[in-house]
Amino acid sequence: MSKSKTGHTMHVISHTHWDREWYLTFQEFRMRLVDLVDNLLDILDNEEGFEYWNFDGQTIVLEDYLEIRPQNEERLRKYIREGRILVGPWYQLNDEFLVSGESTVRSLLIGHRMAKDFGGIMKVGYLPDQFGNISQMPQIFREFGIDNAIFGRGLQLMEVDKMENIWESPDGSEVICSLMAHWYNNAQRFPDAVDESVPYTERIRDLMASKSAVSHLLLMNGVDHLEAQSGLGKIIAEVNGKLKKGDKVVHSTLSAYMAAVKDEVKRGKIKLNRVKGELRQDRGCSVLAGTLSSRMYLKQANQATQTAIEKFAEPTSAFAWMTGAKYPGDMLTYAWKLLMKNHPHDSICGCSLDQVHKEMMPRFEQVQQVCAELTTRATASIAGKIKTDAESLVVFNSLNWPRTDRVTVAIDLPIGDITRGRPEVDSTRDVAAIRLSAPNGVDVPYKLLSREIVAKSILSPVELPMVQMTRRFRVELLAEDVPACGYKTYTITPAPSAPDADTSITAPLYSEGCLSNGILQVSPYEGGIAVTMAVPGAESDDGLFFGGLGIYEDGGDVGDEYRYMKPIRDRLVTTLGAAPEIEIVDNSPVSATMKMRSVLRLHVSAVPDYQGRSDEIVECPVTTSFTVTAKSPRVDVVVEFENKAKDHRLRALFPSDITTDEAHAEGQYDVVTRSIRPPKDWQGASTFFPQQSWVDVNDGDRGLTIINNGLPEYEVYDDDARTVALTLLRSVGQLSGAGDTPTAIRTPGAQCIGTQRCEYAIYPHKGTWEQARVWRQAHQHNAPLACVQTGAHGGDLPAEFSFIEVDSPYLVVTAIKKAEDRDSLIVRFFNIRERNVHGARIKVDGTISARTVNLNEEPGCDLTLQADGSVLIDVPGRKIATLEFTLEG
Repeated sequence: MSKSKTGHTMHVISHTHWDREWYLTFQEFRMRLVDLVDNLLDILDNEEGFEYWNFDGQTIVLEDYLEIRPQNEERLRKYIREGRILVGPWYQLNDEFLVSGESTVRSLLIGHRMAKDFGGIMKVGYLPDQFGNISQMPQIFREFGIDNAIFGRGLQLMEVDKMENIWESPDGSEVICSLMAHWYNNAQRFPDAVDESVPYTERIRDLMASKSAVSHLLLMNGVDHLEAQSGLGKIIAEVNGKLKKGDKVVHSTLSAYMAAVKDEVKRGKIKLNRVKGELRQDRGCSVLAGTLSSRMYLKQANQATQTAIEKFAEPTSAFAWMTGAKYPGDMLTYAWKLLMKNHPHDSICGCSLDQVHKEMMPRFEQVQQVCAELTTRATASIAGKIKTDAESLVVFNSLNWPRTDRVTVAIDLPIGDITRGRPEVDSTRDVAAIRLSAPNGVDVPYKLLSREIVAKSILSPVELPMVQMTRRFRVELLAEDVPACGYKTYTITPAPSAPDADTSITAPLYSEGCLSNGILQVSPYEGGIAVTMAVPGAESDDGLFFGGLGIYEDGGDVGDEYRYMKPIRDRLVTTLGAAPEIEIVDNSPVSATMKMRSVLRLHVSAVPDYQGRSDEIVECPVTTSFTVTAKSPRVDVVVEFENKAKDHRLRALFPSDITTDEAHAEGQYDVVTRSIRPPKDWQGASTFFPQQSWVDVNDGDRGLTIINNGLPEYEVYDDDARTVALTLLRSVGQLSGAGDTPTAIRTPGAQCIGTQRCEYAIYPHKGTWEQARVWRQAHQHNAPLACVQTGAHGGDLPAEFSFIEVDSPYLVVTAIKKAEDRDSLIVRFFNIRERNVHGARIKVDGTISARTVNLNEEPGCDLTLQADGSVLIDVPGRKIATLEFTLEG
């Protein structure tokens, strides 16, 4: 029990935990939200002693409510200004592991501004029900001026003896934290009668005090979707009159509670336990890791949408703004907010009603539409300022290193006049073929995918839509050394015939039964592929060899949307040793693809008792396309699987034959090293883990990286081959684990019947993940080069250019944007390794001054400009750094 000579102060926090959508749809829950807020305002207006209401750390609830009750806005603002309704610091409570680090930062950034506008920000790192907590959250909180955290999952009292601890990020940032070990409803509803409410309070006191290092105890009065308890002020007063001397109950706030805890720890010199990094303690599957792969289509859509805004719309809009265009800040904020409506744990985790997840997909699609249009406008604006002598193609790279990659693009050449009538082809203007040339005049290799006549829409802000006939060449080209955070321009020249292969590069990439580009050799092997990577300076037989990659393993899953559960009588199906049908397609000097077609004969479903799998078999075709690109060290893979089975999990396997007991996975502003096995005393813990875009196993001499595009679950098997397993699909039929009973909420949509498409890549490498810079290949795979076509015109910009240069290979840029509140440029990056980076050079075109800012874009220290306009900065290991640049003009 906490050592308190003067008794305990019990902080009663009136609150609700507000899931916007879950076992009801958003609109159904919103009706309950309207009732809740209406009732809350009446209680605050009329009940003496009811002082405070905690709105779950969110601000999105204000928007949701005021769309229906705009007439109550001033009442809400009044109580928020007075500190009686506490909102923020978040926009919404997102799942931490299934969204990007930038998405978490933007929720705080937008949440802070909304809460400030309404009258006050709750500076508490409130994480009530996230399914585990990411390693860098203490650093993120500190960057927003928050020195504390309160959370419900990820840390268990079996691992720590007290609820109050110090939580430290990999960079050394720390917050004091309080674990809601008895959940956020430990005082859900006080009895009305004092003879019941006093012993109720004493039981909670004794339970909490036994695990508290301080005399201040947190009593959470509420739970999911519950309204405020009327009469609470009177109950608290009556209880205080009956408690033993020294004990008291106060109607309080999370801010007041944390302030009291910090003060007592400081005054009493109490030494708290220290926990470091991610919090995913998982006894009893408490972090609900099955949500990493529930409804995988949501994860893929989220990845595509985050990429659209983070890697395309936002940075290209910033580059365009640097060249004089207007920055579309309001549209980007709208896109971020719409995207974040899909990020709460019951949404992105895929653990809700089918209807909830149906309604998520249009949000993803709408954000992608906004981002596509913003990207097109931004790149066209920049291209229009480049001096060109002919029709040109401008290729954009938003990553902060030069890159070589293939890119697919449609090139349109006019062969008719612009008209509002029936468009016609002028055969004298038709084009038989094209040549592409780099700024140095050298022909660029490309593969012609199609050649057709297309009626192209011509849109204008001052004319009704018009049309023009064009000759469209759809081509795949190899864009080499596209500048970091910049672009490269290629000239398009009409030609009488397509260039011969020997005018591009030397030879196609497929020959003698394998794909080869001089770096990698790929061939069929035991039902999958073998990859051999050449090692510079080594004999031909000394390359890195990995065999049996990309075979499939399918097993039963009788769990639910939250938990994977292996049937007691499971039946595994694999393609190991199978003989798939093999076809070579798209063989050219740019790329070549080997397609493997096979049929997985799967058990149709679980048996009625959920202990095993049905004897009935269903045939599920699967096509796997392995592509090798010129000058690329990775194999890009596309899987198309026709799912006709239920209650199962499909994985791709990659035997590494590497001696290791750990794996390294990309996290949010971090690379997390995990044991391949959970601790032995974590009974019921999951053996699979989250990742962002890659996971790597290596022994220091050689390694294997598996890159994923929206497939966030991996496992490394504890077998001799140290097989990496990438989950492609998990099919289940119920929301939560009620089994086949009347209380189970059935979710047939979570079975994911139909065609499933997955993308991943294989990157064998020499040395460690850090030495191989594996994140570069992962980010290049997931964020392809962007293109825009432009005509001949004058301009001030050169044919190739970097808007931003970062000379350290270990600093990874995560955001390029205009500042929220000022006319300046924000560039954010983090040091991906544990060792410090000293004297990194950052150069932004047109800089006249620069300074550090925190994640909330509040000013830090001025930076000295070097003679070339760059700044030099030291970045500690795993540190997130944000710089603000004031530019000319």
